[in-house]
Amino acid sequence: MTQEDEGDDSAGDNGDVRENDPIAGMYDDTDSDEPVVPTDPTGGDDEEGGLSGPLAEEPEEPETKYGTYYVKYAEDGAVTLHNVETAEIVTLSENPGFVDHEIVEVTLIAQPPMEVSYLVKELHDQWKVDVEISSLSPTTQTLKIADEMDEDEVIAFEREGDGEVHVLKIEPDRVEPTVDVLDEDEQPYKNAARNDVDNVEIRSDEDAGVIAIRYLP
Repeated sequence: MTQEDEGDDSAGDNGDVRENDPIAGMYDDTDSDEPVVPTDPTGGDDEEGGLSGPLAEEPEEPETKYGTYYVKYAEDGAVTLHNVETAEIVTLSENPGFVDHEIVEVTLIAQPPMEVSYLVKELHDQWKVDVEISSLSPTTQTLKIADEMDEDEVIAFEREGDGEVHVLKIEPDRVEPTVDVLDEDEQPYKNAARNDVDNVEIRSDEDAGVIAIRYLP
């Protein structure tokens, strides 16, 4: 990872600040109890013969969905995916080779009859995000922004070029334990996928109570 100059984290003229608001979704399935009505196989009113009613209709295609997902859990027989845009949770009944913390771009197909779990119909892309805890301090620009923040506040601003920086202002004695768990936390990986970057650098200043999570191309 390339070390950048102290002034590379510029908030720009607008100082764009935003918070992440996760969205959850639920999907209900319904089953049909409609009876099957046979007809006279020799003819009658049906010139073609055969059956009419639900069994004669074309079966519905299983649901498919496309998205970019974070691999939350990956075991031999099951995988849990989180959609990085909507926070929807999807379960796969088979593992096609995914591992924890990967990002996958896939088209999924539901498994009948209940359609509560999915299989991978098509794998479009699959990649890993590198999350690194750096020994470097946050940049001067980042520390200046943090000086104006309240404790337990989180803000984000765009970097010059690609990516962005998330700044956390917390109690100084919470900085070290927070940094220690961030590389295993799901949020940096999801944010990297949303920002279309592959590298995450975590910098901190314990005395100032500041953690900077830098999303870099």
